[in-house]
Amino acid sequence: MAGAAMQAAPAFPQVERPNLLLILTDQQSHTAWSGCGNPYLKTPAMDSLAASGTVFTEAYCTYPVCSPSRSSIFTSRMPHETGVETNNRAIRAGIPTMGEIFSGAGYKTVYAGKWHLPRGFDGMTGFEKLVGGSALGRDMDAPVARECSRWLRGAAKEPFLMVSSFMNPHDICDWIRQHPGAREHAEVRKYPPAPGNMAVGLDEPEAMRFHRTAGYDLMSQAVGVAAAWRRNDVREYLHGYYRMVETVDGHIGAVLAALRESGLDRRTVIAFASDHGEGMGAHRWVQKASFYEESAHVPLIVSVPGVARGVSNGLASLLDILPAFCDFAGVAAHEQARGVSLRKPLARRYVVSELRYGDESRDGRMVRSGRYKYVKFRSGGGGEQLFDLETDPGEVDNLAARESAVLNGHRKMLREWAAETADTVSA
Repeated sequence: MAGAAMQAAPAFPQVERPNLLLILTDQQSHTAWSGCGNPYLKTPAMDSLAASGTVFTEAYCTYPVCSPSRSSIFTSRMPHETGVETNNRAIRAGIPTMGEIFSGAGYKTVYAGKWHLPRGFDGMTGFEKLVGGSALGRDMDAPVARECSRWLRGAAKEPFLMVSSFMNPHDICDWIRQHPGAREHAEVRKYPPAPGNMAVGLDEPEAMRFHRTAGYDLMSQAVGVAAAWRRNDVREYLHGYYRMVETVDGHIGAVLAALRESGLDRRTVIAFASDHGEGMGAHRWVQKASFYEESAHVPLIVSVPGVARGVSNGLASLLDILPAFCDFAGVAAHEQARGVSLRKPLARRYVVSELRYGDESRDGRMVRSGRYKYVKFRSGGGGEQLFDLETDPGEVDNLAARESAVLNGHRKMLREWAAETADTVSA
């Protein structure tokens, strides 16, 4: 990605052959933790990571759905390159993965929890499986925390790369399906406020309207369920969602406690992220699978021993986790990695995300620049969106209907990216 004004690099010291711990949650939006100032939940474990590292405030997933995003995290390639453009597909053969890279460099590589490939753990070459997981988070996350903690307290072999991949707050999907229609509420005062941008734009792209109303795995995605909700229904849903975030934070805390008690924390670099966000009721969208901020913008923290809290406002991508781990460990990233190391100044002009509704005729791309977000769908009415996130953080005023230098500039960025990555969707 082309560069712009340089941002100072985070002050990360070099730790010789550090241990590496990647903690993943599933479906956690960028504002769904207390360390970012959200008063409606408490996440002491996540906050503790922020207190000893750098918070990347402008981090985006490569695809706001589970399998495609995870394919990018573990390869530093875009989903159209990995071949994982919908859930439950395997990464294309021949693309180096995180486990292969680090096991080949002499690291002990272990993995616990959700992966989301066709048969559970397929494709995780190079990792030893501590425990798998395909159940709801309420059943899966405690065993993940327990097995990771047991391994850290027991026969941990340094240097190691551990992935602790939790399911929650993904259980909100099940919660939504169990709460169709408007309801009466006895405890409204306990609930957080409904978002101020609940209205659905009349010029929303046809591909998104298709996903809301017809055919695209509606029972799974459940976006249409929220159409009948009133404001208090949305407030109850947010209350339940935040409780799921708090629960998974407790499991993360257990893993971090085991790391400290074993003394391994002094040599361990930790990255924390979520594979994608949650709709949060904004634009009456729930679950994932949209380019709106709530779904595409994710938390990302890198915590390094001996480093105080820092903040980076540069544009980051989940593509960057693998190059960052390689940089910390002194291991060569594969030459086709699309990400950059988070140890270096973030000098991007833009990051890109992908999405598909049903089939390739409804492929879409998002370009997030320093101030704007541009969205382009391959076909259908209203195929473009442009939002000024500085003046319109709720994404309610679509500027794409008006030709402008800004709009044409973002079309050009997408064409550049398409050429660089051999992508077929461009402006």
